[in-house]
Amino acid sequence: MTPVYEIQSEILKLLNEWKDFVWGLDMDQLMKRKGKFFRENRSKYATSVECLSTMEHDTHDGFPPDSHGYDFNQIATWVKHDDLNDYSSEHAKVIQEKSQWLDKELGAILGIRFCALKMWYPKDGYIAWHNNWNVPGYNVLFTYTETGNGYWRHINPAGSKGKINKPFDKHLVHIPDVPGWHMKTGYYGKKEEEEKIMWHSAYGGEPRMTLGYVVYNEELWKNMVEDIAGKELVWPLAPFDPSMLPKDSPSYMPEDSIDAHDG
Repeated sequence: MTPVYEIQSEILKLLNEWKDFVWGLDMDQLMKRKGKFFRENRSKYATSVECLSTMEHDTHDGFPPDSHGYDFNQIATWVKHDDLNDYSSEHAKVIQEKSQWLDKELGAILGIRFCALKMWYPKDGYIAWHNNWNVPGYNVLFTYTETGNGYWRHINPAGSKGKINKPFDKHLVHIPDVPGWHMKTGYYGKKEEEEKIMWHSAYGGEPRMTLGYVVYNEELWKNMVEDIAGKELVWPLAPFDPSMLPKDSPSYMPEDSIDAHDG
């Protein structure tokens, strides 16, 4: 996955309207279920190498085994089955309509059709290691934090031969969040695509939001990413390097500092 830090203003306007809407909700009322690791007071364990080492690769179903957050895509199911846990059905329908509005507006601009995730994480929220090989495709992930206190992690799958690359520390890619919105994009492979299986996880040290969209056509995906960035990009996209981070990021390191640290 490669981060892209430039998002054109028309897209940002939509993303910020959705963010402001969610930030105005009573999320404690929606957050009825607490993640296992959160209940055990070890949220960061969900994204740790130690946790990854316990995963059974061959029997993994692609879904995250644990998370602490709220996926707004679930609310449509709640409304349909009248399973709102005392949450106002009228209010839930307002949320559902706003969620559908966002997909429609982004779809009109970018051609996006399938939203896989609309996740809001509270402080110490997370999504544990998984690989999405049950829904392979090209992915566009929009993420928001106020100060950049959060991160995404994945294992570089190159040369993996269908297994999780070991040693994990050597192949771990850690991408810090940045203040405001940014995008990450890349491909999640199916089980048979041995060198494209993307084991990943994420954590928020503050409230964090991620919107995930899946695209199945490579050319459409490339055009979409360039439309979001508002410029032509060099393909294939370069893998993440800390020098890519915006200078206002709390994790930014100048290239000479990175070289000195590595050397």
